[in-house]
Amino acid sequence: MTLITGEVAKIIDSFTVVINKGYLNGVKEDMKFVIYQPGEEIFDPKTKESLGHYEKVKIKVKVTNVAEKHATAGTYEYDTREHPILNFRTTLFGTTVRKTLDGKFVDEYNYSPRALETIVKPSDLVRQIPE
Repeated sequence: MTLITGEVAKIIDSFTVVINKGYLNGVKEDMKFVIYQPGEEIFDPKTKESLGHYEKVKIKVKVTNVAEKHATAGTYEYDTREHPILNFRTTLFGTTVRKTLDGKFVDEYNYSPRALETIVKPSDLVRQIPE
């Protein structure tokens, strides 16, 4: 199986990116991708064989819309915040929060960033996450 690789073409908002691969490249809705920064080459300590390069994961995204040559993808990791009085995690009394492109969890419905600052940048590498 060949995994689809590409780059971040554009950052839309704190949750959404456009990648430079579309349905002509095999991208489909709900595919998951990791956005990463390549690192140093890793070697097996015994055989000295190359194990590939370390990938510093910035964020994971899921495709929400596919065009011919590009796809829109958004963060999909959620968490539940602790209730401030009850002091435990609960969806009944807590707040469900979504991960932003800068790795923080925020209430996406009450979130208004002052400036769009993310750890993800255009031209960052993306790789399909195998299912």
